Amino acid sequence: MSHITIFSASIGSGHNEASKALKKQLETKGHSVTIVDTFYAIHPLLHKVFFVLYLSMIKRAPNLWGRLYKYGADYSWFLIMDKLGGFFCSKLYSIISKQNTNIMVSTHPFVTAFLSNLKKKHCLNIPLYTVITDLDLHPGYIRPEIDAYFTGAPNYEVFAKEYNVPCAKFHFTGIPIKTVPDPLLSRYQARERLGLMPNEKTVLLTGGGLGLGKYVEIIKSLDGLNSPVQLVCMTGVNKKITTKIKSIVSKHRIHVLEFTDQFIDYLRASDVILSKAGGLTMSEALACETPILVYKPVPGHEENNATILTEMGTAIKADKLSDINVLLERLLFDHSFYRSLVQNAKKTKTPYAASHIANVITSMPCSRVMHMEGLHPPHLRKP
Repeated sequence: MSHITIFSASIGSGHNEASKALKKQLETKGHSVTIVDTFYAIHPLLHKVFFVLYLSMIKRAPNLWGRLYKYGADYSWFLIMDKLGGFFCSKLYSIISKQNTNIMVSTHPFVTAFLSNLKKKHCLNIPLYTVITDLDLHPGYIRPEIDAYFTGAPNYEVFAKEYNVPCAKFHFTGIPIKTVPDPLLSRYQARERLGLMPNEKTVLLTGGGLGLGKYVEIIKSLDGLNSPVQLVCMTGVNKKITTKIKSIVSKHRIHVLEFTDQFIDYLRASDVILSKAGGLTMSEALACETPILVYKPVPGHEENNATILTEMGTAIKADKLSDINVLLERLLFDHSFYRSLVQNAKKTKTPYAASHIANVITSMPCSRVMHMEGLHPPHLRKP
């Protein structure tokens, strides 16, 4: 039986959630699977540095992050992660040796850079697969040591040709998410099960697992809606914003929820999700056939996610705060427009991405041999 190590990173919740969804499906195929929180496993201080730097940039200098992301498409500044990864090869090698890992999967691009360096430096004869958790593709994902890419990007063939990567290395699977509620379950029934008011128009407001977003200004702005709605505010681990929201007086019914394993159930129960454009959340919204209103996506990868979603006709984007009420009124009360977004979500959703990826990994020649014969290929080969 093969042992698969999924290397994730708890910078935001999306990468970990994708890892958990994939782990569950791989285990149903008979694989032994471990998830490693990579930066924390190397050293808690490294995790803290990455987390604080990323969070500070996203909150205080998001446009700088966006410029770096775009700049990286033309200039390979991101290869600095490969150099940095060289300092941690011994620790990563120790992890895979201890676990007797014979398949590596990465769900974070920085982690992929570290593992690519590890594979090259130690001449590892084991496959490395990367799961891309955005709908956009970036040249920073590309490494010759990667054996397969799993993506939900609709333009992957164009991207592969442009950057001279064999198209066969790309597998269009979607982004791995948890099992979604029964698509035949009505939003009325879903709300009833969750203890929400089933007859009220319901808007899910979220800023991802970190609770990033302009919750207070959005909620106050929504008082301009013609009719009251039911607001479900998902604040993740952001306790500070939870307290602020609870103090708001509004004409709307407001439910405030911190991090919950039932996020996808609330998403299915909602008529609209109002959010930035994190890849995992957007994939879950599509799977639940819940129309998306994007506001303040993180510049760079999330802006590109938003562009892709709007081009697919599954989302609309508010460029400024004053646009939100106008667009939300249209989503909630223009039934023809609403149905068009739902129908487009039906066509583009990939709710079984985790199972699809598990099937592909299991069918890979090296994976199939290890699984059937219980073989462990040598970790090292002589250069």
